[in-house]
Amino acid sequence: MGTADGPAVPPTEAGEALLPDLIALFAVLASASPPGTVPLTPPVEPWRVQYAGRFRRYGRPAFEVWTAETIGCPACGGKAGPWTVTCDWRLISLGCPCGAVTHKHGLAFSEVWLLLPDL
Repeated sequence: MGTADGPAVPPTEAGEALLPDLIALFAVLASASPPGTVPLTPPVEPWRVQYAGRFRRYGRPAFEVWTAETIGCPACGGKAGPWTVTCDWRLISLGCPCGAVTHKHGLAFSEVWLLLPDL
């Protein structure tokens, strides 16, 4: 897999040496807090908001090649909404006016978050 600047290069010895510590750090951040301790990340309430517009999913299949696709409802094919956007901070679901709800839209959090009004 290439990078934004060109083809991939093999990892350096210095980069390889960092991996064990990075793996340990991310494992701690992803794990549940032990009983009686304060969590590493504060609990965040899920949210729901209406969005009357289109969502676009962007891709980069090759160097200097970008694609964009408008997300449609898997049931009716509608693309304009209004969508009911629900997020529990691990998954974003889109609800269509036809009643269908999907989380298999392929959108990144940034592709959804940047379009929504302030919550």
